[in-house]
Amino acid sequence: MNIPNFLTILRLFFPIFICFICYLKLIPSLEKVVILTLFILFSLTDFLDGFLARKLNQESVFGKTFDPISDKILTSTSLIYILTFENIILIPSLLIITREFIVSGTREYMLRKNSKGIEVIFISKIKTMLQFISISLFLAQDILIKYLNIFNIAYISLWIATILTIYTGLKYSYITYTLNQKRN
Repeated sequence: MNIPNFLTILRLFFPIFICFICYLKLIPSLEKVVILTLFILFSLTDFLDGFLARKLNQESVFGKTFDPISDKILTSTSLIYILTFENIILIPSLLIITREFIVSGTREYMLRKNSKGIEVIFISKIKTMLQFISISLFLAQDILIKYLNIFNIAYISLWIATILTIYTGLKYSYITYTLNQKRN
């Protein structure tokens, strides 16, 4: 166990934190603030675990395997939570969550078939960042509503992230298909 892997594992348990906070039955605005704070902290661990793994020379198979999965869990859990008060995001949320399962399956397939995973493409990092930004904005609405209306920014950001999500999902599928064609 090292620090980068611990940070990855922490993100894997994000749904448990959300369930606990919801169980406390806080007033909705306080609940959102607590979840927003946790979401931002957990999102920062996504950057930090990779940075530390490279800096401390602690890259591992566990980290490479579970880092993308932990991001998907963080994103999916947050979108499902936001759906409890913003049902307008149902379609982008379904598209994002479905793509995440497909890409995870594609990676697993490539590992089993070729003993080699698919490397993360750079645009996927941008997609993840946009997802994190839009989720943060949706969670921050109650806090910032006095100063500005961020709903439209959050909603547009989520749709841009959804388009990038679909694009990268298709790209991973294409990479998998072409690699399999070359091997056959």
